[in-house]
Amino acid sequence: MLSILHCIRDQHDSSLVCLAALVCVLTALGMVRLCRQVQWARGSARTGWLTTAGVVAGLGIWATHFIAMLGYDPGFVIGYDLVGTVTSLAIVLVTSIAALVIAARLRSRPGYAIGALLMGGGLATMHYVGMAALEMPALIRWNPGYVLTSAIFAVAPFALVLPLALHGKSMGTGAVAATLMTLAVVLLHFTGMTAISLVPSRAEFSSDTMMSPREMSLWVFVTAACTLGIAATAAMISRRAEIARRTSERLNNERLELIGRRLDMALENMHQGLCLFGADGGLILWNQRFVEMYGLAPQDIRSGMTMAEMARVAIANRAPADELDQRVGRVLHNLEAARNGRTHAPDVSEYDDFIVAVRSRPLPDGGWVSTFDDITEQRKSEARIQHLALHDGLTGLPNRSKFNDLMDRALAIAAHSGERLGVVVLDLDGFKEINDSRGHAAGDEALKTVATMLRGVLLEGEGVARLGGDEFAATILFNETHELADFVDRVASCFEGTATSAAGDFVIKASLGVASYPEDGQDREQLCNNADLAMYRAKDNLGERICYYEKGMDESARHRRQIAADLRGAAGRGELVILYQVQRSLKDECINGYEALLRWQHPVRGLVTPCEFIPIAEETGEIFAIGEWVLREACREAALWPEHQMVAVNLSAVQLGQPNLPEIVAGILVETGLSPRRLELEITETAIIGDKARALHILRKLKSMGVSIAIDDFGTGYSSLDTLNSFPFDKIKIDKSFVTCSDERPQARAIIRAVLALGRSLDVPVLAEGVETRSHVDLLQAEGCDQVQGFLFGRPQSAPSLADRGVTADIA
Repeated sequence: MLSILHCIRDQHDSSLVCLAALVCVLTALGMVRLCRQVQWARGSARTGWLTTAGVVAGLGIWATHFIAMLGYDPGFVIGYDLVGTVTSLAIVLVTSIAALVIAARLRSRPGYAIGALLMGGGLATMHYVGMAALEMPALIRWNPGYVLTSAIFAVAPFALVLPLALHGKSMGTGAVAATLMTLAVVLLHFTGMTAISLVPSRAEFSSDTMMSPREMSLWVFVTAACTLGIAATAAMISRRAEIARRTSERLNNERLELIGRRLDMALENMHQGLCLFGADGGLILWNQRFVEMYGLAPQDIRSGMTMAEMARVAIANRAPADELDQRVGRVLHNLEAARNGRTHAPDVSEYDDFIVAVRSRPLPDGGWVSTFDDITEQRKSEARIQHLALHDGLTGLPNRSKFNDLMDRALAIAAHSGERLGVVVLDLDGFKEINDSRGHAAGDEALKTVATMLRGVLLEGEGVARLGGDEFAATILFNETHELADFVDRVASCFEGTATSAAGDFVIKASLGVASYPEDGQDREQLCNNADLAMYRAKDNLGERICYYEKGMDESARHRRQIAADLRGAAGRGELVILYQVQRSLKDECINGYEALLRWQHPVRGLVTPCEFIPIAEETGEIFAIGEWVLREACREAALWPEHQMVAVNLSAVQLGQPNLPEIVAGILVETGLSPRRLELEITETAIIGDKARALHILRKLKSMGVSIAIDDFGTGYSSLDTLNSFPFDKIKIDKSFVTCSDERPQARAIIRAVLALGRSLDVPVLAEGVETRSHVDLLQAEGCDQVQGFLFGRPQSAPSLADRGVTADIA
């Protein structure tokens, strides 16, 4: 050790030694700084930082060595061999770079040992190759002990320098690494210099390959400057990169912290419960919603619990003890199926007041996440929706769809058990009047009241439904006929007397139709259809509220349906024919006009009378198209007659209810060119009674157009004088039934006289129908009748315009 100190003191310039030490310290600090940058770099950038660190280390160590050599004074004039000097530089550069790359890649003790051998060995090799490059008049003798010691001093510190430089993070570890590296370089150099002994000798020098100390100092200065420049530049870049990295890291940490807070917030505010399990099956985290769903206390659940333990604790809070094992087993079974990918459907568990859907999804690391969705309200909503879909929203009774399903089930039971099935279809009578007089709210209350009364009379196994509007149906499975009769009586009892509701008291009546399986039908459609037929029979028969189905009803209904089907399009097929019956004046025997009479010549049934097909046309709504066609054809025909002749066309009660009837009539008159004063519309008083205010409003609009309005069949039906008082009719027509029997019945003659007297009093012309004999004419003339119509003056015939050309009708 004393020899080393003697060497430093006596054989070296202290100022250059200090300079070499300074360069070495700066080199060590620069290399450590650059190595630290490798921790954050990836790919080619990582290799670049390692290479730069190796270059800085190699150049700095080489510059340190030769600065110290410049301060070495052996007592001779010395020089430096160019090849040896350059070789020493190449050795230290290559070994430094290789050592850092290997240590950084392997990141293990063997890797650091290999790196230390490379770096320390390269340092020692550089030193002795550099010493061998000295040119001086002396021979060098080496002390093996000092040489070995110097090599150990070079290698040993780097076993700590490399891991501290490459993977340390603090400034302290960086300072330790730089100090150890500086110590390794200094100890190597001065131990190696102590190992030499100089023996004077004459030597030959080649000026071509030798550098003087002055030249060497220049190259050393350049190398040191480059080293320090590279180190400074790299340090500056590293500093900026570190600042950017730290800034990015801070921002990332802040972002991660914000994301974490948001995730925590989202986790705690999820409407679903959530539990995360690790690959070992232990519970990692859970949210508050899960704890709330199962009513758990905070201490009931902890990290590390298995699914079985957690399920047992949670389910025990919701299910009876005797169901616990079964429910936990089911949870574990479904979990296993979900983790193995055998099912993706949720496991739905139902408790008294709680329904939960559990869905588990496997994670790539072997764990899984389970979500718990409270679907109690969803199930309640689905049940409400299903109830609304199958039940009437107003009364709460089953609707037609549900009734059909109940009927099908009841028929299946009856067919299997041998029982019978009774069906009662009921329709409220006069329900429209409740709506019209009290409003729809009152009508709704009436329907709810009916539903409540029907429910009240039902026994177990009996059902009732609202089919729509004011139509209801009830069913019963029975064995004896008296059971069905008792059931029908109980249903009918709901419509006896006055019913009380929130909207007041109602007198509600109903018509009931009854059909039973298997006598009256084998399937639902046939049974309901036959019960409908019986109900309509009850509605048509005054005083009869209950009607049981009979086979003849079906034949009658089938006949009416066939008539209705054939009637559609009959006008277009040319089956409808208009005949005209003359109307004469008794005063001057002149023809005043004709009444248009509709006939239907059916291609199969032959002549179908208006009294047979007109009611069916009114029921089906076909009367609108037929009535418009008749009116148009009659007006078109009348336009061909003399100007003083009128055409009379009958209007049904249904037509009179058309709000746009005046517009239709006006359009036809414009289309055909017939003057309104030549058109007479005949209505019966019955047609007015249904909705008197509306009917009179429409009649006034027609009359304001110039159209004449006649009241037909006067003396039959209501024959209310109030009707004549409410509207100024243009003509009164005495029904033919009074004229026909006037010869035999004095009462008929009295009625004729009364009507004629009424006409004179009101200054309204009177026309008598059904005039067939001269005695009828004599009676009517004696009483002052204005006009007559009947077979005596002409039967219904073809259009007058055709008759003038010799064309006659085939229909009498």
